[in-house]
Amino acid sequence: MAEEEIPRSVDDLTHEEVNEKLQHMNELFSKFKDNSEVDTVHANRLLQVLQVFGKNPSQIECNKRVEALKGDEIFELTLEDFIKILDEPWTSINNDRNIIHKAFDKFDHEKDGYIDIEKFREIMRTLGEPLSDEEIDDFIQLGVNEQHKKLDIE
Repeated sequence: MAEEEIPRSVDDLTHEEVNEKLQHMNELFSKFKDNSEVDTVHANRLLQVLQVFGKNPSQIECNKRVEALKGDEIFELTLEDFIKILDEPWTSINNDRNIIHKAFDKFDHEKDGYIDIEKFREIMRTLGEPLSDEEIDDFIQLGVNEQHKKLDIE
């Protein structure tokens, strides 16, 4: 779901490249507008917008930022506001298969390349940012092995 990360520095870009990046950012940002007549996105949509731009803040971290915005009476974000927020130290999405595999491998107690589905559900509900049942089900569908009732970690 994440788009390519937008460079933080524009020093190495030409004027035309900067304009293209801004246009691309505006197109992505515009997908979250509640009203096409207004060039803002509601602050409550911050998490979704950050994720599209390759950031991966926790729900708690994002909620704190939204509450801070609301405390400053900022309820709608312009693209300029969002670019400033985007430059804050958010966690970037890392889809490196090796890192993901190493993480899952720690829960493969039988070392057979599978994790028991119920054990996986328990892990996803209790470690780190808890996932909803729907999110867990979506994740399981990516690697389910019906024959073994286990999740294939490959």
